Amino acid sequence: MKIDSEHNHHKKAGDNLLFVFFANLCFNIIVIIGGFLTNSMAIIADSMHDLSDTIAIGIAWILERVSQKDPSDKYTYGYKRYSVIGAVITSSFVIFISFFVIYEAIGRILSPVTPDGEGMLILAVIGIIFKGIAVWRLHGAETFNEKAISFHLLSDIFEWIAILILALLVIFWDVSFLDPFVSIAVSLWLLYNIGKTFLESWRVLIQKTPSNIDVDQLKTEILGVNHVLSIESFHLWSLDGIDSVLTLKLSIDDFENTGEIKNNIRNLSSKYHITDITIEII
Repeated sequence: MKIDSEHNHHKKAGDNLLFVFFANLCFNIIVIIGGFLTNSMAIIADSMHDLSDTIAIGIAWILERVSQKDPSDKYTYGYKRYSVIGAVITSSFVIFISFFVIYEAIGRILSPVTPDGEGMLILAVIGIIFKGIAVWRLHGAETFNEKAISFHLLSDIFEWIAILILALLVIFWDVSFLDPFVSIAVSLWLLYNIGKTFLESWRVLIQKTPSNIDVDQLKTEILGVNHVLSIESFHLWSLDGIDSVLTLKLSIDDFENTGEIKNNIRNLSSKYHITDITIEII
C-alpha cells in the first residue's frame, strides 16, 4: 500500500506537469510574439518567464517520470530523489530568469518606452485564462516539482492581472513608466516564494530532517514506549519531500517483547508520515 501510494503521488504529478507543459507551450508562442508587437517590457518580461516555464516544466516532467521507476540493485531506495532534483533545477532556472527580468526592467526605467495598451489588454486576458487553467490543474500539489511550477504559474497570474490593470491605465492615461515597475514587483515576489521552494528541495537532497516533523517530540514519544531505555542512534530524512524514512538503534530492558516494542514505534511513527522505518535492538 505504501509503495502504491507513493507511486500514485508521482504518477499524478507527472500527468499534471505534462498537461501544464503543453498548455504553457501554446501560450509561450502567443506571448513572445505579443510582447514584441505591443512593445511592453512587462509582457516581454513575462515572455521570458514563460520561456523558462516551458523549459523548466519539460525538465520537471522528465525527472518526475524517472522518479516513478522501481527500486533496483543499484538504486535500492528507487529514483524518488529525481523529483526533488527537478524542483532544484526548476527553481534555479526561475531565479536566474527573475534577476534577468529585473535587470532589463531597470533599463526600461532609465529609458521609458510607451507600450500598446490595447494589445496588452488582449494578451492579459488570454494570459489569465491560460495560467488559471494551469494553476487549477496543479491545485493541491504534493511534490516539490509541482510546487515549484505552481508558484511560478501563480506569480504569472498576478503579473497578468497587474498587466491588465496597467493596460487599462495606459489606454486612458500616459502611465507607461509603470510598466517596468510591474515586472520588477512580480519578479521580487517570485524570487521570495520560489526561493523557499528551492531551500526546501535542497534540504531534502542534503538529508536534513523534514521540516514538518518535530524531532524532539518524536524522540520523546519513542522513549515513552514501554521497555525502551534509550535511543542510541537516530536518523530521519525524506526521499522526496512527501514521505519520510527513519532508522533507529534502541536500548531496551525486555527482549521477549521485541516484536511488540517495534510495532508500537511503527504505529506512532505513522502519524508523522514516516513510511519506511528500520529498528535495531541492542
